[in-house]
Amino acid sequence: MSIVRMPSGGTRRTVNSFASNVDMRFDDAVLPDGTASKAENFDVSRGALVDGWGVEVPDEWAGASCTSLWRFTRYDRDSEEYVHTDMYCGTDGKVRYRDGGVWRTLEGAEFSAPPSAVNYRLYGDDCVIMTSPGDDMCVWDGSGAPRRVESPRITSMAMSGERMFATVAGESNAVYYSDDLDPTEWTASATGGGFVQLLDERGRLMKALDFLGYVYLVREYGVSRMYGTGDQSGFSVANLYVAGGGIYAGGAIVCGDVIMMTGADGLYAFDGYSASRRLRAVRLAPSPDASAVYSDGKYYLAARLDDESDGNDALIVYDLAENTFSISHIAIKRLCSLGGEVFAVLPDGTAGRVTRCGSVCGAPLVKVWESGLSDCGSPDVKTVSEVTLRTAGDVTLTVECDGKSRSFSVPGGGIRRVRPAMSGRAVRLRITSSAVGANVSRLSYTVRRR
Repeated sequence: MSIVRMPSGGTRRTVNSFASNVDMRFDDAVLPDGTASKAENFDVSRGALVDGWGVEVPDEWAGASCTSLWRFTRYDRDSEEYVHTDMYCGTDGKVRYRDGGVWRTLEGAEFSAPPSAVNYRLYGDDCVIMTSPGDDMCVWDGSGAPRRVESPRITSMAMSGERMFATVAGESNAVYYSDDLDPTEWTASATGGGFVQLLDERGRLMKALDFLGYVYLVREYGVSRMYGTGDQSGFSVANLYVAGGGIYAGGAIVCGDVIMMTGADGLYAFDGYSASRRLRAVRLAPSPDASAVYSDGKYYLAARLDDESDGNDALIVYDLAENTFSISHIAIKRLCSLGGEVFAVLPDGTAGRVTRCGSVCGAPLVKVWESGLSDCGSPDVKTVSEVTLRTAGDVTLTVECDGKSRSFSVPGGGIRRVRPAMSGRAVRLRITSSAVGANVSRLSYTVRRR
């Protein structure tokens, strides 16, 4: 923020950039100038207030009711090209796939819990392996009927060294692994599948991740690393990290050269040996249903910000390289990756693409930016004589002084001036908008002593 003393008296205070974003750690009265006490549904990463992240439903997904979705990619020998097939599990438990512009039911593939899927080349043919915490594994090669495979009830899986490693429902202290070169064979033997128990203070196994050539096991209170390549006799486990609070399975995902994790006390980046805190300015509520996806250098996280919410109530998009973030208040059940794009499954089963559209299923989000509470450098009573801003869309400007407020409708289309003539010892400004295409910048206000 820049401050200019006016020749006629008073000062003009300008928010040069909104990129300071929000800081939830501090009381409103001690926030640095330019840092917001609330910034939701706006994207501030480029300095202006623009449309934040939302969910739009592509035509082909309209009417689908999902619990999870994925893309199956296989090589078609007849056409000599790769074929991409979008798939989802419906709220009725049935798996459907896109074929010829319509959704078809994959008979024989039903799940009692939302499944996960991974592509694999099995015996020379591409296939998709589908697993869930309540069902045996299901394998489909893109033609004919799928086949069920007797397997553990898998809660998460990672492919490493041509084996599948999995955390399993009901076996909170054991990681299971398949036979070498065959993730559909789980029979325990000296040369085939098996399991390893981990009994220590790090608690339950939450998620298996393939990272840096190892299997990293995200646990309730820490991280362990398993080497599982080649013969079983060479398998080993090392305990690496103990967390200060609980870790939520759904928020743990590989993001380039780190594993991002959502913990009870915030977000962490784990580099394979140690963890460092990220996004200290964001305070999360307990988020046992957290869900995360990594795409295009960004960590997308559905989590809880409000203690009163029943489930995830916010989408946080964090750019790891730029160290910028955006918060949108959207209830999301699950985030999924579909061919490099991020899709959200909403609580009612609607599936849509996560984009900077500023709306959810066509309904504009109410965007809010709110400053801290400032005495403008003096405890004396002062008057807010003028507020200036540049806006491309219609917004509402609210000026608050000592708990009393006035709101002004500001039309879009360029530089706008408002003369609130409000007095008090402490000042707060608030900008709200439901307009699609919002773009607000160069907010300034003039205060004069009475």
